[in-house]
Amino acid sequence: MDVATVLKQLEEPAAVTFQSTSNLVGHVRRAAKKIDTERVKAGKSPYERKLHLAPVPEVEKLRGMSISPWELLHMLARATTLAGHGSSRALAQHWNSLRYVTALQANHQRRMELSADGKNPRYHRKAVQAQDLGIAFGLATAHYILRHRHPDYRFDIVDAELALEAGWALQGAGSTARERTRLRPNYFLVGRKLGAPLRIASVDCKGSHGKVEAQHDQLAKSAALVETVVLGDVDGGVTPLPSLLLATAVAAKGGIETRLLDPDGGGILAVPGKSAPDLTGPADELNLLPLIHFTNSDGRQSARPGFSIPAERTEWLSRILARTAAAGLLTFAGDRDAARSLLTKRQQHRLGSSHSHASSGMRFDTGITLGGMSLVGTDHVFRLNGRRVEVFSGLVEHMHRHLAKHELNEHEAALPNTVATWKRKKAAIAKDWDGLVHMDSAGAVLAIRAQDTNHQQLY
Repeated sequence: MDVATVLKQLEEPAAVTFQSTSNLVGHVRRAAKKIDTERVKAGKSPYERKLHLAPVPEVEKLRGMSISPWELLHMLARATTLAGHGSSRALAQHWNSLRYVTALQANHQRRMELSADGKNPRYHRKAVQAQDLGIAFGLATAHYILRHRHPDYRFDIVDAELALEAGWALQGAGSTARERTRLRPNYFLVGRKLGAPLRIASVDCKGSHGKVEAQHDQLAKSAALVETVVLGDVDGGVTPLPSLLLATAVAAKGGIETRLLDPDGGGILAVPGKSAPDLTGPADELNLLPLIHFTNSDGRQSARPGFSIPAERTEWLSRILARTAAAGLLTFAGDRDAARSLLTKRQQHRLGSSHSHASSGMRFDTGITLGGMSLVGTDHVFRLNGRRVEVFSGLVEHMHRHLAKHELNEHEAALPNTVATWKRKKAAIAKDWDGLVHMDSAGAVLAIRAQDTNHQQLY
């Protein structure tokens, strides 16, 4: 397949269907019961799970979405840019999504499916592929649903483990500490709106090549993971976060399908006495106990493993979430030094030492002007079917400047105009790049093209 065909295939939107029914809820409940029975036989306690598993409300009529493979790979790249890598793996981790540039396509029914390359075991290990694409499809679906549900909010992707590391020592010594912190969702989606409290939803994404029963098991396990993060405390009452549980059938016949459940919850990070959080204040690293305290039906107090955020910590959590999201954007652009300055000491371990990235091959030293808009970031060149292909990931220059200076509110205020300008200049931008280029709702740009000496040079 030549590069021009690959780029056309990456740009072509296709349908991804959702399955979310009361019948699915029944299957997942039975799978959960089986899992807990096996745990009891092994001498372990049953999992705490979301009690009120539910399908997406019928009134929303969300049956699926249309999305291009490049948008999905952009979503995967954003989600995994801070996914537990040190400097030794920074280059491979940063461009991990590129392994799937020939893996997805639209079929004759205009539904998303794996291509022949995507199904070839020589190129893809099934377990890794299912995990990666499960994240891409799951987050894209969750993002689509929450944007539909809250159109006045913009949603950021935040690695849940990374955010929680700011308050809890997740890698504590001893089996008890590990047992208390190992269960957690893999992502938060954080809603931003100027002058308003942040919204937060926990999202757990899985993928499978197996039979439908595999997705039922995955959703049952996800129901336990999202139950570990709550708002409130024993005195004021504990409220679970709204959550989306998603399991994608990567090798589904006739097209890729995402099964999802939509348990209810609160999710507004209201700060007592304030209409909106102050995101410019300090975001101290805490050492909280990973326990959720609650009152039993008989009035006695008890506790279970998990992460509880009382009202007096909501502003702290809002700052952590906003700063972690900003660090993810900066790392996506290759600026790991600026990203590090937004993270707590424990969180910084994801980026390695302050100087180790110099030899990683990923540097924040690249810029280009497209449609009159100046962008800064990092680039990568690889061979695709014998031809050199270059990829750029970055941010509009003035948006990067806001983030690097920790001007999070200024970045948020400038974002709508930046995205609108990008859309208005889309034709000129595409002509200047002469390839495939996409900006997401956070202002992150991912672009790919065949290398050609006639192109505007990246510096």
